[in-house]
Amino acid sequence: MRVSLSYLFLLVPSALAGRYNETLSLEYAKLSGAAYCSTSHVQNWDCGYKCSADITHVQVCQGSSTKSFVAHWEGKCLVVHEGTSNIKSFIADLEFLKAATVWDECDNCKVHGGFLDEWNSLKSCVMDSLEKIGCGKSDGAPLYVTGHSLGAALAGISMMSLKHFGWEIAESYNFGMPRTGDENFAKEFNQLFGDRVFRVTHHMDPVPQVPPNQIIFDWHFEHISPEIFYIGEVKDGYAECDVLSESCSAQYWNLPTDLLFIGNHLDYMDIDSSIFGCPDSPLLSSVALV
Repeated sequence: MRVSLSYLFLLVPSALAGRYNETLSLEYAKLSGAAYCSTSHVQNWDCGYKCSADITHVQVCQGSSTKSFVAHWEGKCLVVHEGTSNIKSFIADLEFLKAATVWDECDNCKVHGGFLDEWNSLKSCVMDSLEKIGCGKSDGAPLYVTGHSLGAALAGISMMSLKHFGWEIAESYNFGMPRTGDENFAKEFNQLFGDRVFRVTHHMDPVPQVPPNQIIFDWHFEHISPEIFYIGEVKDGYAECDVLSESCSAQYWNLPTDLLFIGNHLDYMDIDSSIFGCPDSPLLSSVALV
Protein backbone atom coordinates (compact mmCIF):
# COMPACT_ATOMS: atom_id res chain seq x y z
CA MET A 1 0.00 0.00 0.00
CA ARG A 2 1.35 3.43 -0.94
CA VAL A 3 0.82 6.28 1.50
CA SER A 4 0.39 9.61 -0.19
CA LEU A 5 2.82 12.44 0.42
CA SER A 6 0.02 14.65 1.72
CA TYR A 7 -0.86 12.03 4.33
CA LEU A 8 2.75 11.79 5.43
CA PHE A 9 2.99 15.52 5.98
CA LEU A 10 -0.02 15.32 8.27
CA LEU A 11 2.07 13.09 10.55
CA VAL A 12 4.92 15.58 11.02
CA PRO A 13 4.79 17.08 14.54
CA SER A 14 5.08 20.86 14.22
CA ALA A 15 7.76 21.04 16.92
CA LEU A 16 10.04 18.85 14.78
CA ALA A 17 9.20 20.14 11.31
CA GLY A 18 11.97 21.80 9.36
CA ARG A 19 15.01 20.40 11.18
CA TYR A 20 15.49 17.18 9.24
CA ASN A 21 17.61 17.69 6.11
CA GLU A 22 16.95 15.11 3.40
CA THR A 23 20.03 16.13 1.38
CA LEU A 24 22.23 15.57 4.42
CA SER A 25 20.48 12.28 5.13
CA LEU A 26 21.43 11.06 1.66
CA GLU A 27 25.08 11.90 2.33
CA TYR A 28 25.01 10.14 5.69
CA ALA A 29 23.41 7.08 4.07
CA LYS A 30 26.30 6.88 1.61
CA LEU A 31 28.83 7.24 4.43
CA SER A 32 27.21 4.53 6.55
CA GLY A 33 27.02 2.29 3.48
CA ALA A 34 30.69 2.89 2.70
CA ALA A 35 31.61 1.40 6.10
CA TYR A 36 30.62 -2.05 4.73
CA CYS A 37 33.29 -1.88 2.02
CA SER A 38 36.70 -3.47 2.51
CA THR A 39 39.21 -1.84 4.81
CA SER A 40 41.51 -1.04 1.90
CA HIS A 41 38.73 0.62 -0.10
CA VAL A 42 37.66 2.67 2.92
CA GLN A 43 41.24 3.57 3.82
CA ASN A 44 41.94 4.70 0.24
CA TRP A 45 38.43 6.18 -0.12
CA ASP A 46 37.86 4.50 -3.47
CA CYS A 47 34.75 2.43 -2.73
CA GLY A 48 32.63 3.62 -5.66
CA TYR A 49 29.53 5.80 -5.54
CA LYS A 50 29.26 5.49 -1.74
CA CYS A 51 32.67 7.20 -1.47
CA SER A 52 31.60 10.37 -3.29
CA ALA A 53 31.97 12.70 -0.28
CA ASP A 54 35.04 14.86 0.32
CA ILE A 55 36.76 12.60 2.85
CA THR A 56 40.39 12.79 4.02
CA HIS A 57 42.58 11.53 6.92
CA VAL A 58 40.76 8.18 7.08
CA GLN A 59 41.64 5.90 9.99
CA VAL A 60 40.00 2.45 10.17
CA CYS A 61 39.40 0.60 13.45
CA GLN A 62 38.65 -3.12 13.59
CA GLY A 63 36.37 -4.38 16.36
CA SER A 64 35.31 -7.88 17.34
CA SER A 65 32.91 -8.28 14.42
CA THR A 66 32.62 -4.89 12.73
CA LYS A 67 34.82 -1.94 11.90
CA SER A 68 34.51 1.82 12.24
CA PHE A 69 36.32 4.66 10.60
CA VAL A 70 37.07 8.23 11.55
CA ALA A 71 37.94 10.94 9.05
CA HIS A 72 37.69 14.56 8.05
CA TRP A 73 34.49 15.21 6.11
CA GLU A 74 34.72 18.58 4.38
CA GLY A 75 36.82 19.65 7.34
CA LYS A 76 34.41 18.23 9.94
CA CYS A 77 35.26 15.37 12.29
CA LEU A 78 33.42 12.19 11.32
CA VAL A 79 32.79 8.81 13.00
CA VAL A 80 31.14 6.03 10.98
CA HIS A 81 30.20 2.56 12.24
CA GLU A 82 29.73 -0.54 10.11
CA GLY A 83 26.71 -2.80 10.59
CA THR A 84 26.37 -6.54 10.09
CA SER A 85 25.83 -8.48 6.86
CA ASN A 86 24.20 -11.46 8.57
CA ILE A 87 20.85 -9.76 9.02
CA LYS A 88 18.71 -12.83 9.72
CA SER A 89 21.00 -14.07 12.49
CA PHE A 90 21.23 -10.55 13.91
CA ILE A 91 17.45 -10.23 14.09
CA ALA A 92 17.04 -13.68 15.63
CA ASP A 93 19.58 -12.89 18.34
CA LEU A 94 17.89 -9.62 19.22
CA GLU A 95 14.39 -11.08 19.10
CA PHE A 96 14.91 -13.94 21.51
CA LEU A 97 17.85 -13.06 23.74
CA LYS A 98 17.49 -10.70 26.64
CA ALA A 99 20.90 -9.11 26.93
CA ALA A 100 20.64 -5.85 28.87
CA THR A 101 23.61 -4.82 30.98
CA VAL A 102 24.30 -1.93 33.35
CA TRP A 103 26.57 0.70 31.80
CA ASP A 104 28.49 3.01 34.09
CA GLU A 105 28.97 5.66 31.38
CA CYS A 106 25.24 6.38 31.49
CA ASP A 107 23.68 6.95 34.91
CA ASN A 108 21.21 4.20 35.85
CA CYS A 109 21.10 2.96 32.25
CA LYS A 110 21.09 -0.48 30.72
CA VAL A 111 22.11 -1.20 27.13
CA HIS A 112 22.22 -4.30 24.98
CA GLY A 113 25.28 -6.26 26.10
CA GLY A 114 26.26 -7.33 22.59
CA PHE A 115 26.23 -3.76 21.31
CA LEU A 116 28.26 -2.59 24.31
CA ASP A 117 30.83 -5.37 23.87
CA GLU A 118 31.31 -4.38 20.23
CA TRP A 119 31.75 -0.71 21.13
CA ASN A 120 34.25 -1.62 23.85
CA SER A 121 36.27 -3.52 21.23
CA LEU A 122 36.39 -0.36 19.11
CA LYS A 123 36.52 2.41 21.71
CA SER A 124 40.25 2.78 22.31
CA CYS A 125 41.06 2.75 18.61
CA VAL A 126 38.30 5.24 17.75
CA MET A 127 39.38 7.65 20.48
CA ASP A 128 43.07 7.33 19.62
CA SER A 129 42.33 7.78 15.91
CA LEU A 130 40.30 10.92 16.59
CA GLU A 131 43.22 12.34 18.53
CA LYS A 132 45.59 11.38 15.70
CA ILE A 133 43.69 13.31 13.04
CA GLY A 134 43.17 16.44 15.13
CA CYS A 135 39.65 15.60 16.33
CA GLY A 136 40.56 14.95 19.96
CA LYS A 137 38.41 16.09 22.84
CA SER A 138 40.86 18.92 23.57
CA ASP A 139 40.78 20.14 19.97
CA GLY A 140 37.24 21.45 20.37
CA ALA A 141 35.99 20.01 17.09
CA PRO A 142 32.48 18.51 17.42
CA LEU A 143 31.81 15.08 15.96
CA TYR A 144 29.41 13.98 13.24
CA VAL A 145 28.33 10.35 13.69
CA THR A 146 26.46 7.82 11.56
CA GLY A 147 25.84 4.12 11.10
CA HIS A 148 23.37 1.56 9.75
CA SER A 149 21.84 -1.46 11.51
CA LEU A 150 24.25 -2.64 14.22
CA GLY A 151 26.31 0.39 13.18
CA ALA A 152 23.38 2.63 14.13
CA ALA A 153 23.28 1.06 17.60
CA LEU A 154 27.04 1.60 17.85
CA ALA A 155 26.53 5.20 16.78
CA GLY A 156 24.14 5.74 19.69
CA ILE A 157 26.36 4.07 22.28
CA SER A 158 29.52 5.71 20.98
CA MET A 159 27.93 9.16 21.16
CA MET A 160 27.07 8.64 24.82
CA SER A 161 30.54 7.27 25.51
CA LEU A 162 32.43 9.98 23.64
CA LYS A 163 30.33 12.66 25.35
CA HIS A 164 31.12 11.03 28.70
CA PHE A 165 34.85 11.31 27.97
CA GLY A 166 34.72 14.95 26.90
CA TRP A 167 33.89 15.07 23.17
CA GLU A 168 31.09 17.21 21.80
CA ILE A 169 28.55 15.76 19.38
CA ALA A 170 27.36 18.01 16.56
CA GLU A 171 24.93 15.78 14.70
CA SER A 172 23.93 12.22 13.86
CA TYR A 173 21.73 10.59 11.23
CA ASN A 174 21.41 6.82 11.61
CA PHE A 175 19.57 4.17 9.61
CA GLY A 176 17.66 1.02 10.58
CA MET A 177 18.58 1.33 14.25
CA PRO A 178 17.51 -1.47 16.64
CA ARG A 179 16.39 -0.62 20.16
CA THR A 180 19.72 -0.03 21.86
CA GLY A 181 19.01 0.46 25.54
CA ASP A 182 16.36 0.77 28.20
CA GLU A 183 14.02 3.66 28.83
CA ASN A 184 16.65 5.42 31.00
CA PHE A 185 19.17 5.21 28.16
CA ALA A 186 16.63 6.60 25.70
CA LYS A 187 15.67 9.41 28.08
CA GLU A 188 19.28 10.40 28.73
CA PHE A 189 20.13 10.18 25.04
CA ASN A 190 17.18 12.33 24.03
CA GLN A 191 18.04 14.94 26.65
CA LEU A 192 21.63 15.16 25.39
CA PHE A 193 21.13 14.85 21.65
CA GLY A 194 17.43 14.98 20.82
CA ASP A 195 17.71 18.22 18.85
CA ARG A 196 20.50 16.94 16.55
CA VAL A 197 19.85 13.25 15.96
CA PHE A 198 17.53 11.63 13.43
CA ARG A 199 16.65 7.92 13.48
CA VAL A 200 15.70 7.04 9.91
CA THR A 201 13.54 3.97 9.23
CA HIS A 202 12.29 2.37 6.01
CA HIS A 203 8.82 0.82 5.71
CA MET A 204 8.77 -2.75 7.07
CA ASP A 205 12.46 -3.03 7.92
CA PRO A 206 12.39 -5.62 10.75
CA VAL A 207 15.54 -4.41 12.55
CA PRO A 208 13.93 -1.36 14.25
CA GLN A 209 11.44 -3.81 15.82
CA VAL A 210 14.14 -5.60 17.85
CA PRO A 211 14.88 -6.16 20.64
CA PRO A 212 11.13 -6.18 21.27
CA ASN A 213 9.86 -3.79 23.91
CA GLN A 214 7.11 -6.24 24.82
CA ILE A 215 6.45 -9.93 24.20
CA ILE A 216 5.71 -12.02 27.30
CA PHE A 217 7.29 -9.42 29.57
CA ASP A 218 8.62 -5.92 29.08
CA TRP A 219 12.38 -5.68 28.66
CA HIS A 220 12.12 -1.87 28.85
CA PHE A 221 14.08 -1.41 25.63
CA GLU A 222 13.00 1.86 24.07
CA HIS A 223 13.81 3.77 20.89
CA ILE A 224 15.37 7.21 20.79
CA SER A 225 13.47 10.05 19.12
CA PRO A 226 12.65 11.44 16.64
CA GLU A 227 11.97 8.85 13.95
CA ILE A 228 12.08 9.77 10.26
CA PHE A 229 9.97 7.18 8.43
CA TYR A 230 10.02 6.47 4.69
CA ILE A 231 7.16 4.37 3.36
CA GLY A 232 8.98 3.77 0.05
CA GLU A 233 11.49 5.57 -2.11
CA VAL A 234 12.79 9.00 -1.15
CA LYS A 235 10.54 10.65 -3.72
CA ASP A 236 7.48 9.24 -1.92
CA GLY A 237 8.12 11.46 1.10
CA TYR A 238 8.55 10.81 4.81
CA ALA A 239 6.85 11.16 8.17
CA GLU A 240 8.35 12.39 11.40
CA CYS A 241 7.24 10.74 14.65
CA ASP A 242 8.18 10.58 18.30
CA VAL A 243 8.82 7.31 20.07
CA LEU A 244 5.24 6.97 21.33
CA SER A 245 3.68 7.26 17.89
CA GLU A 246 2.39 4.19 16.08
CA SER A 247 2.09 6.08 12.79
CA CYS A 248 5.63 5.29 11.61
CA SER A 249 7.48 1.95 11.61
CA ALA A 250 5.78 0.74 14.82
CA GLN A 251 2.57 0.15 12.88
CA TYR A 252 4.25 -2.84 11.20
CA TRP A 253 5.32 -4.73 14.34
CA ASN A 254 5.00 -8.33 13.22
CA LEU A 255 8.42 -9.94 13.05
CA PRO A 256 7.51 -13.17 11.22
CA THR A 257 5.95 -11.06 8.46
CA ASP A 258 8.56 -8.31 8.60
CA LEU A 259 11.33 -10.85 7.96
CA LEU A 260 10.00 -11.02 4.41
CA PHE A 261 11.01 -7.37 4.03
CA ILE A 262 14.74 -7.53 4.79
CA GLY A 263 15.17 -5.71 1.47
CA ASN A 264 13.81 -2.62 3.22
CA HIS A 265 16.75 -2.88 5.62
CA LEU A 266 19.25 -2.99 2.77
CA ASP A 267 17.99 0.17 1.07
CA TYR A 268 18.08 3.51 2.84
CA MET A 269 17.68 6.81 1.01
CA ASP A 270 17.80 4.74 -2.21
CA ILE A 271 21.38 3.76 -1.28
CA ASP A 272 22.75 0.22 -0.87
CA SER A 273 22.92 0.09 2.94
CA SER A 274 25.12 -2.99 3.14
CA ILE A 275 28.04 -4.65 1.37
CA PHE A 276 26.13 -4.28 -1.90
CA GLY A 277 27.26 -1.31 -3.93
CA CYS A 278 30.84 -1.81 -2.75
CA PRO A 279 33.58 -2.80 -5.23
CA ASP A 280 33.85 -6.58 -5.51
CA SER A 281 30.74 -7.10 -3.37
CA PRO A 282 29.68 -10.78 -3.27
CA LEU A 283 26.63 -12.16 -4.99
CA LEU A 284 23.36 -11.92 -3.05
CA SER A 285 23.11 -15.69 -2.82
CA SER A 286 26.47 -15.95 -1.05
CA VAL A 287 25.55 -13.62 1.80
CA ALA A 288 23.64 -14.72 4.93
CA LEU A 289 20.84 -12.18 4.65
CA VAL A 290 17.75 -14.35 4.35
